[in-house]
Amino acid sequence: MSNLIYACWREPEDALDEASLKQVADRIAPEGMRRFQHQVVMNRRDCLCLTGPVGAARSEGTSAHLGVFEGSWPDWHVPGSALPDGSFALVRSNEAKVELCSDFAGSRTLWYAQSESCFFASTSQRALVCLLKGFELNRSAVAWFLSSGSLGPSDGWDKRLSRLPRGARLELDRIRWRVDLHAPPVEFHPRKMPAADCRHELMEILKAVLHGFDFTSGTWALPLSGGYDSRFILALLYETGLRPTTMTWGLAASLAQPGNDAFIAKELAKHYGLPHDYLLTEISEAPPEQVVDAFLSASGGTTDQLFPYLDGLRLWCSFPERGIDGVIRGDEGFGSIPVNSELQARSVLMMVVLADFMDEATAEQLSGGTQRVPEDLKRRADETLAVYRDRIYHAYRIPIGLAALNDVKAPFVEIACPLLSRRVLEFVREMPDQLRTDKGLFKDLAKSVSPPIPYATMGADDDRNGYLESATYSGWLEQELETVIAHRLFPGHSRESLIAAVQQPPSLLGPNRSLRAALKRIIPTSWVRGVRAQMGPILPGKRLLSLRSALICRMVRLLEEDSNLLGSAQKRAAISLPHTSGRTRP
Repeated sequence: MSNLIYACWREPEDALDEASLKQVADRIAPEGMRRFQHQVVMNRRDCLCLTGPVGAARSEGTSAHLGVFEGSWPDWHVPGSALPDGSFALVRSNEAKVELCSDFAGSRTLWYAQSESCFFASTSQRALVCLLKGFELNRSAVAWFLSSGSLGPSDGWDKRLSRLPRGARLELDRIRWRVDLHAPPVEFHPRKMPAADCRHELMEILKAVLHGFDFTSGTWALPLSGGYDSRFILALLYETGLRPTTMTWGLAASLAQPGNDAFIAKELAKHYGLPHDYLLTEISEAPPEQVVDAFLSASGGTTDQLFPYLDGLRLWCSFPERGIDGVIRGDEGFGSIPVNSELQARSVLMMVVLADFMDEATAEQLSGGTQRVPEDLKRRADETLAVYRDRIYHAYRIPIGLAALNDVKAPFVEIACPLLSRRVLEFVREMPDQLRTDKGLFKDLAKSVSPPIPYATMGADDDRNGYLESATYSGWLEQELETVIAHRLFPGHSRESLIAAVQQPPSLLGPNRSLRAALKRIIPTSWVRGVRAQMGPILPGKRLLSLRSALICRMVRLLEEDSNLLGSAQKRAAISLPHTSGRTRP
């Protein structure tokens, strides 16, 4: 996939020149992608740039969409036309209007900012900071990243940036220079449905959706795990006659380990007679700061999920060389695991605030008093706990957590998430609670189309955060927490507490992959789910907080450097939050 940068201006003297636009595009391109030529369109009143390997992305004048549509949408580039379905980020413009559009699930992220003279939009926050020629740190984003590993429901690193909500249409009237945001709420209305009828209806919707995506434009690959989601997609694509290249990635030791994603995926590909690659993601020998900077440069600092990218993003850099234009992902919203409280529901979906696990004074100091759970993400009086849990999954986990993981991959390949189609999610919101819980109904459907091959019990990169106890990364964490930026961002007592935790010797009962795999084969998953449901909320430990603090420091340093790319901020008008000049409609 490519990154998208769009700009328009009110007067000719405010125009962005092509050289500056290309300079920004060069700046945000990952090191391995800088050999690709940017696609630039310069007009009298606006401009567009697609960076890196464009793949299946499409442009029409200064309109462009990244990702892929479900079905045919010939007027996709026309402002005011119907909002497509699929997995995409979309900008479309004409002389009178500019529109930013997000897909129904919010699988890709668009950021925007408006001043008295210019309007900017991009899939990259870093691009906008470059164009704004300045950086104004958002303390709320710092707080959300510390507590949840993301930027929270709406925040960007710079307080002047806004995130386009899921399923939204933002209109800029270029004559009146006014924005109007339409963002429908997430509504669940479960109805009584016999399980057999629900099962049949969902299967028909899924078949129609997967048949509606056009995976013949460009070369699409299916990352294959040993779980339910990608296996189901493979079975239905195979039914349509599509024979995608499949692949799995992870550690070398996983290949020969029964019950592992790598082992099971290889068996699945063999069953269908498909070519299958196993790509290694061993930890890079490069210094941690180099690995981290590559990760943050690509992702824009929207997630703390560093562990899948400890190879320094070599795997994703290799995809264009392999001729892969896009990957088909199994992201879904069929229902989350059982929970026994609102806090547990928020914690399993990574919507934790500092006040959930810190004393009030420290939480307020770190956030500047800005971190709150928005009213629309609190439990409603008429909601069951299961409805609240899954509404949060659709309203927060997908467009914030899962979209952030797509942000990491986006500079290298296109992304398609067919299971997040509008029709699928709308139907899921009508399903009874018991059929959504733990994806019960969907798992039943997946088993009905699956070959008799066991499901995986652990991932191919299942060491997760074990690397944080290594001497290399412990040393880097301690060093980063002593930097000038860390002193500037975090109170002394907080930093000292985190440094002390990092200095603790690794646990003698550290991660043992073979033992974990054996236990997972013996203990039924239903038992594990039951025990987990009775446990308390999942809250971050000090080592994880140390990682998040270090990532914040590196990200702030990167954004401050970005802000100096085009020179002094004095030539730009003061930036105001764009939603203050328009209105929001449901």
